[in-house]
Order: sequence, then structure tokens, then C-alpha cells
Amino acid sequence: MRTLLQPRTATTRHGATRRYRGWWLFLFVLTLFEESVVLAAVPLNGRTQHMVFSSAQLQAMAAASYDRKLQALARENLLDRDPALVERVRRIASGIIAQAILLKPEAAHWAWEFHVASDDTDAYCMAGGKILAGERFLRRFSDDELAGLLGHEIAHAIAEHVREELSAVTEMKPAYARLDLEDVVALLDSDLSVTLKLAPLSRLQELEADDIGIYLAARAGHDPRALLDFYRVLGRLDDSPDFFDSHGAPDQRLQAVENFTAYAEPLYQASRATPRPAAFVLH
Repeated sequence: MRTLLQPRTATTRHGATRRYRGWWLFLFVLTLFEESVVLAAVPLNGRTQHMVFSSAQLQAMAAASYDRKLQALARENLLDRDPALVERVRRIASGIIAQAILLKPEAAHWAWEFHVASDDTDAYCMAGGKILAGERFLRRFSDDELAGLLGHEIAHAIAEHVREELSAVTEMKPAYARLDLEDVVALLDSDLSVTLKLAPLSRLQELEADDIGIYLAARAGHDPRALLDFYRVLGRLDDSPDFFDSHGAPDQRLQAVENFTAYAEPLYQASRATPRPAAFVLH
């Protein structure tokens, strides 16, 4: 428990009363601030996170944004046009989600969804398990490669990285501490300097998502080495480090992924010899 020093002396009774009132007001405000910050931990590595906004707030916002995107795709006939592809990727994602729930049990109560878009979408998983992946993007990869990539995106969700980033914005300036969730999202969309200040945290989160994603894929029975080929291609496309790149330099990520893969290889071998949890049913 934090210990706070009391005021030393008061020269007059009136002055003492004023001081002690001010001190208790300070304690009251401090208590309100501390109650508004929730400590969380990243699955697998246990890193402490400071959360200001609740999971429920962020998941509600994500669900509304996801529904708007699905409706727009459906109007253009760009949603789930290839049933075989949708079924293939849902099968892979379902096994990974089952493993993710073992790491974060509360994720079993999320309204997970998966859909395929026929536009320029790559792949992402929003707060609360809302997954969208692009048809052209998905066709480029084998099942094991897709498992690593989907594992990475699902890892972001169960680590609640977006919630952590949005919460971090409120700590940048005293004025930002009064912003609500919608205001913080708008600030990130309009102020590049805020995004740049978040870059170190974003790079850390990308490495965490690689680590957790490879772990999930290996536990789900997918060869973690498959993701190395993806990063080798990425490294050939751009081998210049960029401090402001929120994803980190490809060569550095490749080295980290090699280390994560070495750790996950025994998990992959064990997953082939032991029963795995039933796949999560995706909608």
C-alpha cells in the first residue's frame, strides 16, 4: 500500500484546517485516478498493462465498426463469395481460437466472427474476436502459413493491444486524461504525432503478437517454421530499418521469429501426438 506523508505543521488553526482539507481533496482525486486504471497482463509473457478503458467499451465500438464494414461489403457483393475458401480458413482459425481461449479463458465468451472480403483487405482481428481477411491475401498462403498469420492477429486481440494503446494516449498529456474513448480514437486518426509517440509500444506489441501467434499455431498442430518463409519474403522486400515503423524492421522481426519458432517447435511436435481441444465454432 502506498504511504503518503502528512503535512508537517500548521501555524494557525484556520491554516491547518485549510491544509488538511486540501490534503484530503488530493487523496480523493488520487483515489479516483487509481480506480480508473486497471492492471492487466499479456497472455503467455505476463507483461503488465495499464488499462483506462474497459474491454466492454472497446468491444462495443469494434462490433459496430465491424458490422458497418460487413454491410458495406455485402452491398457490393464482396462478402464471403467463395464458400470453400471461407470454410478452409474458418477451420484453421477455429483451432487457433480454441488455443487462444486456453490462454485467455474470458475470450470464450466473446462473440467471435470470421468473414472473407473480396477487396484490398489483408487480415485483422478486432477487439472481441471480429476477424476479417481478404480473399486475394488468403490465397497466397499454405494452411500452416495462414495459421501463423491468423495466430498473429488473434494474439493482438487476446493481448488487448488496441485497448492498451488507446489507454496509453491518455497518459501522454494531462489534457488527454479527460478524453473519452471516442475522442482518443479521433485523436489518433487526426494527429500523426500521437501515432509516432506510440511507435515503441506498437513495435513491442508486434513482437508479442508474433510470439503468441506462433505459440497458438504450434499448439493447434501447425508447423511454426512455415511463418519464417513469410518473413524472409518480407525482408527481401524492405530491409531498411525505420524507427517510425510500428511493425519493426523485417530483418529484426525475422530474427525474433526464428527464436520464437525454435521455442515452439517442441510444442508443435507434442501437438501431433496428443489430443487437442475441440475447435471453436465460428460464425
